Amino acid sequence: MTIKQPKHGIDVRWVALPALLCAALLLQAGSRQPPAKPEHIRGTVESLQDGVLTVATSNGSVPIRVGPSTLINRMVRSDRTQIVEDSYLGIVSVPQGDGSQRGVELLLFSEALRGQAEGTGPWDWPGARGSSKMTNGTASIMTNGTVSRSKMTNGTVSSRAGGSSLTLQFKNGDSAGSQTIAIPADIPVTGIEPGQLADVQTGAYAIVVATRDAGGALTAVLLLAAKDGLVPRI
Repeated sequence: MTIKQPKHGIDVRWVALPALLCAALLLQAGSRQPPAKPEHIRGTVESLQDGVLTVATSNGSVPIRVGPSTLINRMVRSDRTQIVEDSYLGIVSVPQGDGSQRGVELLLFSEALRGQAEGTGPWDWPGARGSSKMTNGTASIMTNGTVSRSKMTNGTVSSRAGGSSLTLQFKNGDSAGSQTIAIPADIPVTGIEPGQLADVQTGAYAIVVATRDAGGALTAVLLLAAKDGLVPRI
């Protein structure tokens, strides 16, 4: 089966991903009704057959339709040494007691994906479930943007020895915004690159942003396929 990959240079601010990150294809026509709230499905790929991806999750197997409009990215191993001035990043962060944000996962987008899911918004980071620091029902925040040349600092931040902070600049519609986030020294870094169906391998970890129709069937808007045994926590 051959599915034509859509272009990657698409604005997906409202879903924030990822997932960062991720439902812009549903917003291409401004005259349409707002799309259903996307769901995040995380697990291991069981199969991909006849346009249906089956993902083994902690709650059982979940079938998800994959169509021509599904955006496919692959997740690869990376590290902080790959981050340079003007890198386009996504940072999953959680609120601290003093109101600041602490990063828990960092996404380094390839240049081809610059601008994907730009902005900031709620994100259901699995590691934050049950945390006492949830705010207004939001366990964490996904912020996507460009590293500010003048705001990247190395050293101790908010008394977190060995850490650093990053200020991301991003657009929210016609206005600009920024978010400064403390980055621990041991924060995991995942690279995000353009992908294709061939990257979706049985047994690999996957994160799917999908919408559910009136009949309950899920359709993938974004499919993130991990490579080489990688299991990101986003």
